[in-house]
Amino acid sequence: MKETSFGHGFRHLIPAVLLTALVAAALFGCTPGISSWTQRALQSADMLPTPDLLVEADKAWNAKEYAAAELYYSKALERTDLGRDQQPLAQGRLGMSAYRNGHFHQARISLEKWANLDIKAVTNWGWQEAYLGSVAGLGKTQRLQSHLKWVLEQDGLPWETRQKVAFWYSDYFAREKDLERSLSVLDGFYKQAPDTDDRVAFERAYSAMLDDARDGDLDDLARYVTPSNVYRFPYALVSFERSLREADDKDQWAAVWRSMRSVAVNADLADREPLVEALSRLERKYGQPRIGLALALPVSGPYAKVGTRILRGAGVAQWKLSTMNVEVEIRVINTAASGWVERLNSLPSYFTVVGGPLRVDAFKDMLATEHGRKILDERAFFTFLPGLGEVEEGKDAWRFFTSREDEVRSLVNLAVNRLGIRDFAVFYPQEKFGRAMAKTFYNEAAPLGARIRGMESYPPSQLTDWNKHIAKLLKVPGNFSENKDVPLPMPDFGAVFIPDGWSQAQNLLPNFFFYEGEQLVFLGPGLWSRALDRSKQVDEHYYHLAVCPGAWWAGSDGALALQDALTEEGLGRADFWVALGFDFVRFVGRMGVLPSNWSPSDINKRIRTAQEIDFSMAAMQWDSRGMARQDLFLFSPVRSGKTIADTGELKGRIQRATARRLKRAEAYKERRAAEQAGN
Repeated sequence: MKETSFGHGFRHLIPAVLLTALVAAALFGCTPGISSWTQRALQSADMLPTPDLLVEADKAWNAKEYAAAELYYSKALERTDLGRDQQPLAQGRLGMSAYRNGHFHQARISLEKWANLDIKAVTNWGWQEAYLGSVAGLGKTQRLQSHLKWVLEQDGLPWETRQKVAFWYSDYFAREKDLERSLSVLDGFYKQAPDTDDRVAFERAYSAMLDDARDGDLDDLARYVTPSNVYRFPYALVSFERSLREADDKDQWAAVWRSMRSVAVNADLADREPLVEALSRLERKYGQPRIGLALALPVSGPYAKVGTRILRGAGVAQWKLSTMNVEVEIRVINTAASGWVERLNSLPSYFTVVGGPLRVDAFKDMLATEHGRKILDERAFFTFLPGLGEVEEGKDAWRFFTSREDEVRSLVNLAVNRLGIRDFAVFYPQEKFGRAMAKTFYNEAAPLGARIRGMESYPPSQLTDWNKHIAKLLKVPGNFSENKDVPLPMPDFGAVFIPDGWSQAQNLLPNFFFYEGEQLVFLGPGLWSRALDRSKQVDEHYYHLAVCPGAWWAGSDGALALQDALTEEGLGRADFWVALGFDFVRFVGRMGVLPSNWSPSDINKRIRTAQEIDFSMAAMQWDSRGMARQDLFLFSPVRSGKTIADTGELKGRIQRATARRLKRAEAYKERRAAEQAGN
């Protein structure tokens, strides 16, 4: 124990001198309300010799007559013949009596003097309780904060005392409505527990407190339980106790079971046995719920390879969940085979969640059947589609896939917020996808602070005409071919969105360079990213300022974790489709079994918890209405394929390319001026 660290703070305190009259007035008020002990103390305290005064003080203390004890000990400490060896006991009992009488100022002074006389006093829980209560009663919050820091640093204090101090502070912060601190202080002390037995005792003591807590108070504490702390003390016990109180609700049992099972199996506690026993009793009473998941995917035909890769990721996730005692039963419905809608409709009722379909035409075919709308009402669909068409997202079905809006938003955010570009052009092919993406860009850009300065389309199959359409977008003069030495006007936009495939982009971008557009940032759709995954020889010259979005990056933490899981099972390389299946099954595992009468609001509520998984693809989020969004990775083409876009590098390239163009224009002006002067 660091004796000087605590005692030093008390050495310059002014000692309190209590006059009998003041004591009487302060302690007792009017005479009729005081005890015979106190009456006798008032009459005899000044007249008794010191030895007799101490005898009476001890009698009052032992009888728990704290008002009389406070008066006796305060008078004894005024005596000059009180021995030094008698002072620690007198100061201690004066402080403790004053605390019990609610005289916090006197209590604090005496307790501090006691600690200065005998530093071992602070090792006693009685001293700590009285001191903390007195300081709190005086409203000295800063002193309380300092004392908490001091106790946490004193590994010489008995653990029993430190544990009680921990609970005192936790209760204090709870009364002050600082529940986050109430929990974190327990976390801090728990980490200091000397051994397993002490941690077990700490856990059991807090569990007993939670058992006595009111439902509302427990709900308030549970708001501070997060995915990052749910397996730590005390958060794990808060989570478990809250779930325990919901177990009798049959509609909530599946979700409750999943939450309790997760904590009971994974919590970093010294003793999980009480949790396991409590869960086992409930399982014997209500059974173990099972999660039924249908995957509507093509496993034959031209898209079978994609469907198979999704299933590979789903299988790894299913195995991962089983190791955490979360059982997900998966049925695969082949959407490439006739009659798949009827087979989906005939599944047992506990298959309440459906992943897929993967193809727009399959989704439309389902909705066109007799059972289509009925299936949407009975099973929660999370489609692997960029949009749901006429079906209302967050109500009729949900999306677990990148949307066109996600792609555009990621690109515009990069350009506006990181590159400082606000003026854009759109150059799109005259076909369905190009027109749809151009419209999306137009709708999404303005709310993000972007301005559309130019919009031009081109016939996708007429390659020889592309050049003139680019010239029109860049406002190239008609006589350019006759006088190519004349610098072209600088475009009034800094970036061009080109919603077309990568092979088309390879023919388009060189034409922009032909018209001196090398300083422009070229924004492409996710099609570029997927194509670059397969490209090995990219001509970097034209793509230094090209950027495209994607939901998969093999170098992300989530992707590396997925690859480790695949490698462990000998299941090959990870890619976006494998990640999609892996993430979706784990997402559904966190949602749990839906109640038989689930509603869209039930799904949207559960999504808030389910979306906290560690995604292996770009993370997805859903708002309270069930509308999904995905913040995509952004890539730049490189010779070997693609790499994460570097904002600083892009800015430097824009500046250098712009400077080169301006320098050429300035050189032309100087040359023309020299020619005119020579004439």
